Parts: sequence; C-alpha cells; structure tokens
Amino acid sequence: MKKYILLSLLISLIFSSCKKKTIIEKELDSLGVKKENYNRIDTTFYENKKIKSLRFYKVKTEYVDINFYESGNKKSIGKVKDNQCHEEYIDWYENGKQKWIRKYNIGEQIGKSLNFYENGNLEKEYDNDTKEMTDYWLNGKTKFKFIEKISQSFHYNNGNYMEKFIHRGKDEYDCEYFNENGKLIFSGNYKKQALFKDNLKFNGEIICYFNNGKISIFQNIINGNVEGKFYNSYGNGNLKGVGLIENGKQLYFKSYHENGIVSFIRDSKNNTFTEWDEKGNLIK
Repeated sequence: MKKYILLSLLISLIFSSCKKKTIIEKELDSLGVKKENYNRIDTTFYENKKIKSLRFYKVKTEYVDINFYESGNKKSIGKVKDNQCHEEYIDWYENGKQKWIRKYNIGEQIGKSLNFYENGNLEKEYDNDTKEMTDYWLNGKTKFKFIEKISQSFHYNNGNYMEKFIHRGKDEYDCEYFNENGKLIFSGNYKKQALFKDNLKFNGEIICYFNNGKISIFQNIINGNVEGKFYNSYGNGNLKGVGLIENGKQLYFKSYHENGIVSFIRDSKNNTFTEWDEKGNLIK
C-alpha cells in the first residue's frame, strides 16, 4: 500500500512540475523577477480581466513596475526608488522587440537613451552626458546628428549629407549644402543670421537635388538673406517646409511632418497659426 502511495505522490509531482506557465509567468522569468524577493505585489487588470500591470514592493517608495499588453506580452519594466525612476527602464513593442532603453539616477536621466524601430533597427540615440544626439532612417542610415555647441547635420535617406553646420562662436556657423549624390553645392558662413561667401554677403540661389532630379532645397538669397519663396524637403523626399519672405519679413510658412501630413501653417498676413498632429488631427 505504501508503495502505491509513494508512486501516486511521484506522479503528482511530475504533473505539477510540467504545468504550462502563463505568458506573464514566462515574461517574469525572462526579466529575472522572483516574487519571493518582494514583500507585496499590487496588480491592475484590463476590462477583460487580463493583467495590465504588476508592482513588486520592497518598501512603499521602492518597487519594480512592470506593464503588459492585453496579449500578455511584456510592455515595460523599470525600478522606482524614493518614488522616482531609478536605474534601467525598458519598453518593448508587442512583437517582443525593444522599443526604448534608458537609465535614471533617482529621477534624473543619465547615460545613453536608445529608441528602436519596430524592425529592431536603432531609431534615435541620445547621450545625456555629452548632449550628442543621432536620429536614424528606418534603413539604419544617419538622418540627423547634433552635438551641442559643436555641429548639427541633416542627411538624405542614403546617409549622405544634405545640410551641415559647424559652430564657430556666438551666432556664427560654417555651412555646407549637398545633393543626394554627395556633391557639394554651396559652402559659406552664417554670421548674425546673414549668409556669407568669401567674407561677402551672398547673393544668388542655393538649389540642391535628390538623385531622381527633384529639388531638395531651394533658397533665393539677396544680400545674405532669404527673399521670396523658399522650400526644403526631408531626406526621404517628402516636403519639409515652404514659405514666403518679402523685404526680410516672413509672410507665410507651411511645415510638414515627415510622413507628408501638414504640421502647422503660420500666416503672418492674417495673424493666424494652425497646427495638426502626425495623423492629421487638428490641435486646438
């Protein structure tokens, strides 16, 4: 009889050890979070009763905050200390790819902040220590680069420079404009908001081109300043902005989001300003 009882217990243990883990349990395992290391767990739920968030408390002001999609896949995780973000924070897309990684020191963001596209490629990189920022196109090529008090540059979709500015001092920059094929179109200096070429205020047109022959940048410069209609594009070919300046005064400017949707319209003649979000919804 004793033999059969032991066999029954053994079978029971085998089946309990083989119990299928839920998505939430698997995600907690992948994050290295062990429930037994915390004093209290608070749980919130979606309307369908699936877990929305978990907070694992050590003390009232120190806990691990974990959020989930309705599918059960992890959405974000981060530590809180003294009721402020602390150490590493991570967000994920629902497909499991990392979306955003950053670090904090009791509420203050430190080190590098990394944003990713849903395909896993790096989208944006910012260094809180050096104030250096780089945006990337979906294909992994540089889109925009900024180093505080040193330089900034805009790039075509193939990574080549479109506009490049080097900081030389207060209100002074070296500037270069390029075609998409890498050809240098103009090189000069901005001094106190006027454009110079060979130490003289520039007069002429700056016209840059995409490889398909379309214009990427158009400016008509008179005595160092833009005059008349001007426009430029993003490196992906979509219009970035178009405006009109007469006698040194900007009368009209229309800005676009990178996806081609209008961002805002500033009409100085009628003293109006209208703004839209990236989905085309009016912002009031």
